[in-house]
Amino acid sequence: MKYRIALVDYLNALPFSEGLRLSGIEEEMEVHRVNPAQCAVLFREGLVDISLCPVGALEDMPEHEVVSDYCIGADGDVDTVMLLSHVPIHKIEKVRLDEHSRTSNKLVQILADRYWQTNWKYYFDENEKQPLSCVMIGDKVFDQKKNYPFRNDLAGEWKAMTGLPMVFAVWIAKPGVPPEVIQKLDDAFRLGLDFIRTPECLLPENRKKYLLNNISYSFDRRKKEAMQLYLQYADSLVTS
Repeated sequence: MKYRIALVDYLNALPFSEGLRLSGIEEEMEVHRVNPAQCAVLFREGLVDISLCPVGALEDMPEHEVVSDYCIGADGDVDTVMLLSHVPIHKIEKVRLDEHSRTSNKLVQILADRYWQTNWKYYFDENEKQPLSCVMIGDKVFDQKKNYPFRNDLAGEWKAMTGLPMVFAVWIAKPGVPPEVIQKLDDAFRLGLDFIRTPECLLPENRKKYLLNNISYSFDRRKKEAMQLYLQYADSLVTS
């Protein structure tokens, strides 16, 4: 059976993508490289069997299992999930959210409610060129953050509030995907991470540093604890 897999087409998933390529597993699977929101949509609509799913979308997923020893996380500043603003936090009135990331959108609301103790309005508008204040995620942050004098790293702020790392996305699979398939993926991801550390990886040093220092890939006990806390806080946003 040729399993279908979705992962994000951002730099932070490069070790996963390279692992699939280097291990040859990519030839055995149908691979979709899309944005985080589309990773969730593809799994929810039954179009893939395995997905790198945004944590903020887990509640809407059909029956699934969280699998793999790997995730997209950060233990401190992540550098590509930011609240960018032309005014300081205490002067913000409304925040444009990022249509590609429910996880980050919920995270900024959690921080606003529980940490910064603000009462902002939130909106979407992809056509707005440079909003006064916005959530921005992904590779575009590298170029865009210089345009804003006030920059808050949401993973760093989460750690300041909770003392825990932040988990942005985890691997999920439909029930019935064999354990040996997941193990092959984990082996491939490990291969990809090892490759990033080698001279054969021709990324610019600042991008390599980002992958090795800002992104934390191990889905360990502390990250599992952090994910549960995030989900608890996110649920309270809906019910409050």
